[in-house]
Amino acid sequence: MARLAAGPAPEAVILGDSLAAGWPGPDLDRATGLSTLNLGLPGDRVQTTRWRLAAMAAFAIRPCLAIVMVGTNSFADGDSPQTVTAGLGALVALLRAAWAPPVIVLATVPWRESPSGRSEADRLALNAAIHELARTESLALLACDAALGPDPAPGLEPDRLHLTASGYAALGAALASLPRPG
Repeated sequence: MARLAAGPAPEAVILGDSLAAGWPGPDLDRATGLSTLNLGLPGDRVQTTRWRLAAMAAFAIRPCLAIVMVGTNSFADGDSPQTVTAGLGALVALLRAAWAPPVIVLATVPWRESPSGRSEADRLALNAAIHELARTESLALLACDAALGPDPAPGLEPDRLHLTASGYAALGAALASLPRPG
């Protein structure tokens, strides 16, 4: 995880789990068009990302763009779409209160091999709920399935969960096409 240190404040931040943490810095900067601080942490669930943000809220940064890419671990652990989206809604509210970014991008959960007890229909229901949250909260939506295309396999590592360089490139192109701050 990147550290908040003395120096210029980041223009953008990304918060989330290993999918956020694994996004290569130069690719993320290119996709956002801004200096982006990666605050992703492998293993994070929605509630732990929210807890970490609350702990970091004292840092007086004012990014003009924030990307929230978390939920795959909560999904894998069996949280319902309603639980995940309620947590994401609380995370967005805290993000607005702490750092007030004018643009917040909410990412859907990319295709992954279905965890035990979960189905593809469950993940699609979660993504539909995330899409609705983005709409009601006036957030930009990074639709990961659309970005990765009908066959996500080339964008996935052999673990069928994490993204390859081409997967991040596809997400970066989709992110770059979203509305820009300012």
